[in-house]
Amino acid sequence: MARARTLLADGQAAAAVDLLTPRADELPAEGVALYAAACRAAGRSAEDVLRRAVARSPGESAVQLAWIDAALEAGLYAVALQRIAAAGPLADRPEFEWRAARAHFAMGALLGAAEVRTVPGGRPGQFVGRLLVVEERPGTDRFLCCPPASALYQLRRALDDGFDEPAAHVLHARIWQRLGRSEVAWAVLRMRAAAILAQGDDEALREYADAALRAEAVDEYLRAVRRRAERSPGQRAAVLAEGCRAVADHYARAGDETLHLQWLYRALEHAPDDAALWLAVGDAEWTRAAQPAAQRAYRRVLALAPDTPRRAELLERLAAEPAADSPRRGE
Repeated sequence: MARARTLLADGQAAAAVDLLTPRADELPAEGVALYAAACRAAGRSAEDVLRRAVARSPGESAVQLAWIDAALEAGLYAVALQRIAAAGPLADRPEFEWRAARAHFAMGALLGAAEVRTVPGGRPGQFVGRLLVVEERPGTDRFLCCPPASALYQLRRALDDGFDEPAAHVLHARIWQRLGRSEVAWAVLRMRAAAILAQGDDEALREYADAALRAEAVDEYLRAVRRRAERSPGQRAAVLAEGCRAVADHYARAGDETLHLQWLYRALEHAPDDAALWLAVGDAEWTRAAQPAAQRAYRRVLALAPDTPRRAELLERLAAEPAADSPRRGE
């Protein structure tokens, strides 16, 4: 097992699988989980070994979780839920509830068979019996409530039971975003900003950044973008260019022509050979009648992408005489 861990850490997943396979049915729970992880990394199936391990040690949470994870990784979400239910009392542990939330979310059961109930003295976020109070509805003590067979119920259970991984808070935000409550989604992420920015993977950082931009929190968006760039040095320039372009588009939607153009130029600092960016700059300069600046950008587009679908249009604009009062770059 120690040798297999080393191989897996070194990116030699297939070698780790080959090493463990002859002893797969003799491995302890920790070894079964390791074997499953190696199989997953090597693109192989651990189903048969996991099935026998679950039958042999049904009370071992590590084995049960590996069995459930195999179904989740394969996109077999209903199967994952069946395996969680079959785990018995273990299913009430936060790591099982977290996986149930993921499965329900993937199946689109955000609130499940939610219904409006009368809950005297109720409040959103409260568990009442086997229901989670979601939000108020018209009438005295009337609330929308969701059952256990839902992503929000299972995720709130996991969080309340101590599951505090950044991915869980990201999923919590995604649920609210899917429910059309962007402000709640952003509040969820903002409360866990430090953990997400410090420990979150690229997917979590993207989610945080997107939610921040939707909330017009540009500074927070840029914090997440810079963190993603730090985490992936080889993609640093591309990540920063993408981030600057997104901010530019944000200001374009807001109708701020000046900041739109400024952020396009910042994006070009990180991606000077991006023809699409040069085209966006050219169009922005052309729109504000800065023809010399626009024409410089269009020449760059044609140099980088001579077969651009807009070639004829750009050549026509390059042939145009600049107006006498055309502003220059920066004016």
